Amino acid sequence: MRRVSITLLMLAAAVAAVLVVAQHPFAPSAFEFQQYRQYSGVLETWPYPVFIENGRSYLLAAAGKHGFDAGEFAGRRVSFHGALIHRPEGYMLEVLTGSMKSRGTAPPLAAPVSLGEVTLTGEVVDTKCFLGVMNPGSGKVHRACAARCISGGLPPALLARDATGETRLVVLTGRDNRKLNRELLPFAGEHVTARGELLRAATGLVLKSEPRDFHRE
Repeated sequence: MRRVSITLLMLAAAVAAVLVVAQHPFAPSAFEFQQYRQYSGVLETWPYPVFIENGRSYLLAAAGKHGFDAGEFAGRRVSFHGALIHRPEGYMLEVLTGSMKSRGTAPPLAAPVSLGEVTLTGEVVDTKCFLGVMNPGSGKVHRACAARCISGGLPPALLARDATGETRLVVLTGRDNRKLNRELLPFAGEHVTARGELLRAATGLVLKSEPRDFHRE
């Protein structure tokens, strides 16, 4: 019995070690929770509220599972306090409630450049969790959370790979530039193929598509 018990314990330890090694490491991401810094730059609202400072663009979010309402600050120079959320695919700032101030009008950004009609394959993610608030912020285990975040107004995006195999985060809008939050809820956390017009803007890559052009893999 002693030999059997020892053998079973060693077997259990070996299985546990194999399972640990087999796990995929978490993505290199971070959320500087409540570490608010001062930011100054330009606030744009297309395709979703985006802040641009020194050539870098940040999607904006409110606290919790809520999108940021630009309101009177759209198209203006602003300053505010925000907590940084980031991973290699992009950046986001969680804006401290009540901290945003207008610093005057801003010149318009360069017009987006159309890259033509494309078909992309990837996962529909909510940008706040994916960029660093949750880890993992994608996959089946995150599907319910992604749906709540997207329904709360956070920008939906397609996590896809380009021709070189590099992961890209492509923000999703309707062909008429409308926000697609509630229309994309059935696809939250799902792997899909989507067809639409791909644009490169100062705020990043954007796919203008319609829910009818999304198909589950």
